[in-house]
Amino acid sequence: MFNHRPFTAAALALATALAGAALTALPAQAAHTGGLRPAVQLPAVDLPEPADLPLRDPQPQRAADAVPTDQFIVGLKNRGGIASEAAVTAQAARSAAGKLGIAAQYVRGTATGAQVVKTSKALPGADANAFLAALRSSPDVAYAEPDTIVQAAAVAPNDPWYPLQWALWEDSVGIRAPGAWDYNRGEGAIVAVVDSGIAYHSDLAANVLGGYDMLSNPDWARDGDGRDPNPQDQGDWSAEGECGAGSPASRSSWHGTHVAGTIAALANNNEGVSGAAPAAKVLPIRALGSCGGYVSDVADSIIWAAGGAVAGVPANPNRAHVINLSLGGVASCSITEQNAINFAHDAGTTVVAAAGNGARPAADVTPANCQHTIAVAASGPDGARASYSNFGAAVDITAPGGDMDADYRYGILSTSNYGSTVRDAEAYEYVEGTSTAAPFVSAVAAMLMSEVGSTYTPDMVEARLKATARPLLGSGCPVGCGAGLLDAAKALALKSADLPANTVIPAAVTFSDKDGTADDTFTVPESQGVEYVRDGNVLPAGPHAGAGNVSIFARSLPGYTLMAGATAQWSHTYATTSAPVAGSLITVTPFRALDTRTSSIVAKDSTVSFQVAGRNGIPAKVSAVVFNLTVAEARSFGFVTAYASGTTRPDASNLNFDKGQIVANSVTVPVGADGKVTLFNRSAGATHLIADISGYYREGIPTAAGAFQPIAPKRFLDTRSTTAVAPDTARAFQVAGANGLPATVSAVVLNLTVAEAKSNGFVTAYPTGVNRPDASNINFAAGQIIPNSVTVPVGPDGKVMLYNRSYGATHLIADVSGYYLSGTPTAGGTFQPLPAPTRFLDTRSGYPVSPDQATSFQAAREHGVPEGAPAMVLNLTVAQATSNGFATAYPMAATRPDISSVNFDKGQIVANSVTTPIGQFGRIALFNRSAGSTHLIADVSGYFLPG
Repeated sequence: MFNHRPFTAAALALATALAGAALTALPAQAAHTGGLRPAVQLPAVDLPEPADLPLRDPQPQRAADAVPTDQFIVGLKNRGGIASEAAVTAQAARSAAGKLGIAAQYVRGTATGAQVVKTSKALPGADANAFLAALRSSPDVAYAEPDTIVQAAAVAPNDPWYPLQWALWEDSVGIRAPGAWDYNRGEGAIVAVVDSGIAYHSDLAANVLGGYDMLSNPDWARDGDGRDPNPQDQGDWSAEGECGAGSPASRSSWHGTHVAGTIAALANNNEGVSGAAPAAKVLPIRALGSCGGYVSDVADSIIWAAGGAVAGVPANPNRAHVINLSLGGVASCSITEQNAINFAHDAGTTVVAAAGNGARPAADVTPANCQHTIAVAASGPDGARASYSNFGAAVDITAPGGDMDADYRYGILSTSNYGSTVRDAEAYEYVEGTSTAAPFVSAVAAMLMSEVGSTYTPDMVEARLKATARPLLGSGCPVGCGAGLLDAAKALALKSADLPANTVIPAAVTFSDKDGTADDTFTVPESQGVEYVRDGNVLPAGPHAGAGNVSIFARSLPGYTLMAGATAQWSHTYATTSAPVAGSLITVTPFRALDTRTSSIVAKDSTVSFQVAGRNGIPAKVSAVVFNLTVAEARSFGFVTAYASGTTRPDASNLNFDKGQIVANSVTVPVGADGKVTLFNRSAGATHLIADISGYYREGIPTAAGAFQPIAPKRFLDTRSTTAVAPDTARAFQVAGANGLPATVSAVVLNLTVAEAKSNGFVTAYPTGVNRPDASNINFAAGQIIPNSVTVPVGPDGKVMLYNRSYGATHLIADVSGYYLSGTPTAGGTFQPLPAPTRFLDTRSGYPVSPDQATSFQAAREHGVPEGAPAMVLNLTVAQATSNGFATAYPMAATRPDISSVNFDKGQIVANSVTTPIGQFGRIALFNRSAGSTHLIADVSGYFLPG
């Protein structure tokens, strides 16, 4: 869901150490004076205009140093029973209140052992001082302090998606989360979010545990009662004057939901955003309501989250490893807060707190100024301290908090809700503030706890985060921002020396698989405190014979503990053969081998050749090459034929084009004896030609199943010599045993051309003997001549079926350029066709790909494609394009190559065959290089085996 309602996010609503009067909000950012130079370049995204919604704080003002409260916390010198403590406290409160001409009553005890009293009205500064002094004068009172009101920073929303989450992935100013994800994503860790509660969000729900509502004030809670087991955010909007005289009206912030999503929104679910620790669990604890929350409630929340007992509240079954406090008030750290934080610290729970947004010393703000917290300042997209962020010696570390002055997209994007008051549909929003910086630290702390385990203490977590922080950029932080900018990747790159005593990381077992020979082995390492076990037997260090399926487990020796996140199991299945053979595909990083726009245009009825062998790691001898051929600036209609240099030009076409058209097609063609490929421009005008190579086939005579045998392109079908294919009918043609092909082949590579089409439509190629798949190989318009490369399995009768899905007849031409040998492939780089073309991606079921942005889809471990498959063949289709442009397919996490896989015009439906490597996590990325959004469809015809 898109919820574009950017507004100035208010900062922490804060109270003083001495008193409470009306709630006042700090601005989320100090007045900017210009000069912000973001180090990160955001992708261009076409966004709707901002909705006309009320600002949370249209005219934010700095909070006064003295803010009102009507609750106070009392600690007694001598603790008796609960009843006597209540009576003693009530008497002291009534006596102190009487001196001011007001009333006071006992409210409840806290989990820290202190007592809460409530006055009949909020006390402004001098009266609060007097009331506290009177309380402290009682011989039974050890201390008295205000029950400070704290509140979350407000939010400013916008549009979803990971490419806009610069704070996660940007290398110079972000937290470098992808590097940390190589180790873990927070599995097994629990982060308590003490905040405004949680609103349901499908991009977060699977990671949310049952929490608790700790709000004791039923008016602020808005759920009709005080504390209860429901941590749902009921909305924290307020009317003008509701939270004290002069307090402004505000909308609901859904602050706790935003914080929770920043920590643990789901990843790799094709929805919305990703959390920084997307496999961690969130324990929502509601302590903030319409006018904020009392420190006593926050303190009880901390103790309950850390596994402590709170009177009247059931025990917490999910003790938190980390507690996030994106809240605060201008006050000294109270005894109540410190006692609660001390409890959490001693229980092994790390406490993270926002430093505050007042552009003042963080030492003024609680709970960031409490001992045993990790106080977090905020940086902007320029890598320097954000102008609104608090600073100074109390700050421990800095994390991205955003700065929306230059562009609201420089805020932090996370989960939220549409509702201005009560909950509505789920949404995503941008926020800036230290409240958004703290969750990043909490997420990395959770990943550290997940990685090391229960032996990793809060002090160790804090020390590790500080030791791995990096300097801020730009103007930096001369006023003090702790150890520097959070670096998740570096923090998670733990070595044995970084671990607690006797916590060990097992050295890895290594496997050597040399194609089924006697040299197949695995090696067990020497590793302190670790032994290695196979089938219940402890293995000595050194090499062992390997065959079949081998699984090795590591376990700790007595007196040692394995690091929780360490790899402790290694498995390998030895193949009978896996080395590439003659006819195996070897993928390369796509590169541009020819671009006549930098030299001279190809004249009509003329050729140009380009070198393949011996370039960019390609051997001096190869049998065939796979490349994307593009025509540009054509001065006449015509077609291009690709063939091996030094051979007779075949009577076939690889790419048909119209005057002025930019059009591409995949080509698989033999390579000449001189290592070159020749391109022939058959037209009445000159044209430019571009060739982007993505792979090659090894030289030699192919004999292994799945190996590729190129041939000079030959025409196997041309319905123009018989009859056109009628609408909604199929035509089969013989492949195996025809034109010199073997009697059995597994798949063929052919160039399919549509000509003289009488209607718009598409063609599907598939093997005979199977149900027609829901996929397209070539889309066409009436009267259009359009080709596309097709890799398709061959049916048991040696035939391929072509289906014309349109309202009119059309002619079809098939030029075969090679085939894959039949049998079950086992060698690396050999081809395994899927039973029929299979749809792996169709963005029409969700959102189009935004301009200059990428989407990705799971390739490995889907539809039978194995883990480790190096590449696949797919048909990439563009639909509903809102601008001219091109799409590029490339392996996930690799540098995007400067090539095109399919070119398209606005409104065009166009397809192209692509042979592309498979990248990190078994995924393939698709980049939309255009000024408008477009839908992308990927239909996979087969994959190449690892080896």
